[in-house]
Amino acid sequence: MPFSDNAGQTAGSPKVLPACKEPSAPKLNDDFTSISKFKDTGRWYVNSFVKLVSESLPPGTTILDAGAGECAYKKYFSHCWYVSVDLAIGEESWNYGNLDYIAPLDNLPFADKTFEAILCTEVLEHLEQPRETVKELFRVLKPGGKLFLTVPMAHGEHQVPHDFFRYTSYGLRSICSEAGFNEVAIAPLGGMFTRWAYEIPLIMSLFPGAGIRSGKINLKGLALLPLRLLCSAAVRAAQGLLFALDRFDRAKNFPLGWSVIAKK
Repeated sequence: MPFSDNAGQTAGSPKVLPACKEPSAPKLNDDFTSISKFKDTGRWYVNSFVKLVSESLPPGTTILDAGAGECAYKKYFSHCWYVSVDLAIGEESWNYGNLDYIAPLDNLPFADKTFEAILCTEVLEHLEQPRETVKELFRVLKPGGKLFLTVPMAHGEHQVPHDFFRYTSYGLRSICSEAGFNEVAIAPLGGMFTRWAYEIPLIMSLFPGAGIRSGKINLKGLALLPLRLLCSAAVRAAQGLLFALDRFDRAKNFPLGWSVIAKK
């Protein structure tokens, strides 16, 4: 494999350091791959997209996970030659020990036309120069290769202060076309009703906790426990109804986010 620690580097560019490797894969501090549709609808849609991507790639495919974080999706690509890169500044609580490379995504340490596929999920919103990053991903992608991308459209601020953008389908198409991709397919992640279902748990999180906190009984919380249980059941029922109603939103122009498959 033509992986070079110096390829793509220019004078004065940020120094690229290989990530520290541990003898065995470290435990993920935030394994969101098994999260339910009811708990985090947006993440569930992204996970489903990534699973479909992994199933579509033949054995031995060289794939770059750009903005891999803790490499939570590595397990889906055991049949591929999986390489991960991240700047490792998103979440302080994350364990970045799984990373193959620590580097800025707009200045990757790889030769031109290295990878047959690139995965980049929920990353562009955290980059101050997303257009330059997509151009760089295009550079390291082989002709005929595909970029698999997801971005949010409806999401609160997160990984602050590294949170800069939300995207429309037109903005994504502009970014991909400018980078040089000649085939760009964009699909919504859910619709208007799914978006409402996603927001219900956010509202419920405003209720006080119940039970025991730090070894002390929270009497106020215990008193509210029956109400919380009732509300929880009502929330699940409401979410289920909204998920079912989403099929009637044919426009799908107000989704949680977007998935993109761009071919070089």
